[in-house]
Amino acid sequence: MTETGAAGGRVDGGNGAPGDDGANGTGGRSADAVRLRALLDIAKVVGAARRFDHLIELTAEEARRALDAASVSISRWEREQGVLRVLVNVGMLGPDEIRFPTDEVYAPSRFPNASLLVEGRRGYVASRDAGDVEAELLSWLDKDSSLGIPIVVEARVWGALYATRAAGQRRFDAADLDFANAVATQVAAGVVQADHFARIERLAFQDPLTGLANRRAVDERLEAAVAEHAATGAPVSLVLADINRLKQVNDSFGHGAGDRLIVAVADAASRASGLEPDSLAARIGGDEFCIVVTGVPAARALEVADELCRLVDELPLSTGVSCGVASTDTLPGPIETPTRLFRLADAAQYRAKRAGSRRPVVAGRTNGEGPGEPPTDRRSRRGRLAVDAAAVLESGLEELDRLRGGDTTARVEAVADHLLMTVDAAAWWVSRVAPGSRTLVTVSTSVHRFGQAAADDRGLATTYELDDFPVTDAALREADAFRIELGQPGNDPAEEAVLVTAGYSGLLAAGAAGPDGGWLVEIYTDSISLPIAGFEPILRALLAVAVSGAASPAAGEPERGSTQS
Repeated sequence: MTETGAAGGRVDGGNGAPGDDGANGTGGRSADAVRLRALLDIAKVVGAARRFDHLIELTAEEARRALDAASVSISRWEREQGVLRVLVNVGMLGPDEIRFPTDEVYAPSRFPNASLLVEGRRGYVASRDAGDVEAELLSWLDKDSSLGIPIVVEARVWGALYATRAAGQRRFDAADLDFANAVATQVAAGVVQADHFARIERLAFQDPLTGLANRRAVDERLEAAVAEHAATGAPVSLVLADINRLKQVNDSFGHGAGDRLIVAVADAASRASGLEPDSLAARIGGDEFCIVVTGVPAARALEVADELCRLVDELPLSTGVSCGVASTDTLPGPIETPTRLFRLADAAQYRAKRAGSRRPVVAGRTNGEGPGEPPTDRRSRRGRLAVDAAAVLESGLEELDRLRGGDTTARVEAVADHLLMTVDAAAWWVSRVAPGSRTLVTVSTSVHRFGQAAADDRGLATTYELDDFPVTDAALREADAFRIELGQPGNDPAEEAVLVTAGYSGLLAAGAAGPDGGWLVEIYTDSISLPIAGFEPILRALLAVAVSGAASPAAGEPERGSTQS
């Protein structure tokens, strides 16, 4: 008779040659030719598969056909635990057997034949009427005979191939072992390739120094989580942390000590993420770490962040971490992209670092009363202001250099982000006026904290007629910058009205002209932002470089995000 296995493969029930897969048999072909074809089929599978689990499954299926077996199992030898762990079962499965088991293990100490595989590196055959423990196993599996052969990789036993035949099939005997060994050799080749691809896959998503996930893994997790949030409202939180004064550790104790500190912080991040089993801990830069927390309220993400800070504070040579948290649960506006969540968490982290906070700072909180928020005193903040204008300009130019191949919008947005984080601003807007037009059109926005008068949106229009805003018009025409602070004498009434409408307290803006028209960056501040006086020339210079550099013919970059009026 002919049985159909779990994957649709056929099992010859008579005494035909191994690999016989047609109703008319093998015709005039010899058994050796059929076996050679079977080995070639396995080699084709090995060459085509890329994922470890897929390759193991396919090679098991081909081995089953090659051995004319009712079922085949492939197991891995786990030396530390002293067990053979079954990875896959294919064909006619016995009671309670499943294709991909999670807890099917066999101890060689209990199965003497298995000891031959992993210790003596020798195959064996067994039958149901032998009256031993192997016969009991065959009876439980409802099979008549079995064959086991070690899978040897790089001169060590990697695992085992176990094949069975059902009643009515020719029993396995010692003559089958040589061919089974050839099959196991092909399977071993597949294992080597599968392990290679598995290592490549791990490296693609794993930080080599710490073993945590890397930025690529975080991006994929966040992309899926934000999509799930949009569809179901499931919360998504991001904890960002970087090591304080790592350079000081490197300079004082050597880079080896710095690496040890990085690994220790990585361990702390891993342990903290364990508070929420579905979270993902990652190292995303030299001294930067993050934890993605999904499906639980923001309060749980804050507990994870608090635990990370506590664990790091207990480390030898600890310099602490600056930690920021952003969550869809607590932010006033929608989170539509992972990039916005990153920006919000990054801004909160920046606030924590500048304030010297040893506790997490939460994005979107505008006073000192919320958990994790350092106390705010505007006068003390003015006293602590020690922003080095040259350093701000230099770091901004370095960021623009990294974006030399980027389009104009991306470079202008980078300038806006840089100034926003420098002064802990509440929001920025990037706008553009097309050549010959008098209408200013908003290209992109980033809101970190909403103004008091705008609980759920900007409260501002997305287009402006320049004739109504002479100060903005002059900044665009003359590539200049200006500053407006609410209630100050001499403010332009139209510009001050924008602040009142939006509910912010200050505006830092600059214009620049390029071949594709004029560009305007507006940085909006609130009561907890740093003073913006003195930043006008920095914003003006960076915006000029962003527009001229990105638009230069040498850069050759495509334009995106431009809006024609």
